[in-house]
Amino acid sequence: MIHAISLAGGKATGYRNRWVRTRALAAKVDTTPPRGPSEPVDGPANTHVIRHAGTTLALVESGFPHALSPTLDRARVHDFDGGLSSSMTAHPKVDPETGDLVFFGYDVFGPPFLRFHVVDAAGHLVRTEDIDIPRATMIHDFGVTSTRAVFLDLPIVFDLDLAAAGHSIPFRWMPEAGARVGVMPRTGGNSDIRWISMDPSYVFHVLNAYDDGGSVIMDVVRYDKAFDTGPGEAITSSNPVLARWTVDLVANRVSEQRLDDTPVEFPRIDDAVAGQPHRYGYCARLGDIAHDPTFLGLVKYDLQRDESTRFEPGEHRSPGEPVFVRAGDGRAEDEGWVLSLVYDATRDASDLVILDATSFGGPAVATVHLPARVPFGFHGSWVPTDS
Repeated sequence: MIHAISLAGGKATGYRNRWVRTRALAAKVDTTPPRGPSEPVDGPANTHVIRHAGTTLALVESGFPHALSPTLDRARVHDFDGGLSSSMTAHPKVDPETGDLVFFGYDVFGPPFLRFHVVDAAGHLVRTEDIDIPRATMIHDFGVTSTRAVFLDLPIVFDLDLAAAGHSIPFRWMPEAGARVGVMPRTGGNSDIRWISMDPSYVFHVLNAYDDGGSVIMDVVRYDKAFDTGPGEAITSSNPVLARWTVDLVANRVSEQRLDDTPVEFPRIDDAVAGQPHRYGYCARLGDIAHDPTFLGLVKYDLQRDESTRFEPGEHRSPGEPVFVRAGDGRAEDEGWVLSLVYDATRDASDLVILDATSFGGPAVATVHLPARVPFGFHGSWVPTDS
């Protein structure tokens, strides 16, 4: 289900939600499937929503994007005019200088198990590179700098037996498969990748990555392990924390610095500094994942000063992902707002909470009381009406 909240003139002007009519959903409810090409796997389009080149795309890493009409009433399967032949990540990156949409897709039925793609600012798929990896691993996100792409080949491995048994996420923790990162020039291809081994861990989400001479700095939300609790059980028993990976291409090693011990997820930055050195990051704060896996609040990190500020939404309230929106005339990196959907259990409905990023601890600048509960989901975007 996709949700849209409209803001104009300092007011909330509308709210709507719609199921994304994928082929999988159409088969379940016996209705007409969406237009467009067949997907290798019919994905649920439930992970992220972006707008690029004037088209709103609902994304999931197991399938093709679904292009949505402005009113959300229609969806069609989108493969960039036949250029896409395998699934697309739900975490593409937009280069703020060129407007290119840079992304990858992994394919459990490869080889190739991994492909790298570039869509230009006009929406045309202009590059595809096959990447050699030995097996199908779950690659949820990656790092993109102004000159490089960083692939995360980590030990969450596709298990055909789990897929045959009907598990919706047929992957398992297999540390003996090893862990490594692959750094590729964005203008290069498979033969240009430098693979560097590291200790096993897992990353669902990358805050940002940037070049630092002969190294790449990448801030990630790191798990000690994941998918280690057995099929059908919790995804992980390991608390995720913010860490900095320094990928040294001269010494051929990856070093790690833990930036905080607070369990967090869903990291976001100001997209205007994507691929560039960043000072600030925003995350949702978790309880102890083994006992209380809900989001309790939000955290703003000042990585230059090594400080953090918390926003507490209040008792019986649980926030979602924090999305940063730069002020129209904003010059400082944190000059803008942070938007988060907050579930209020006292009225069984949700609010859109808007924070001033420069005074992140609150109180909120504005709160939009929505007429219904927005089910907990994953990721979203701020989309200016003129984009």
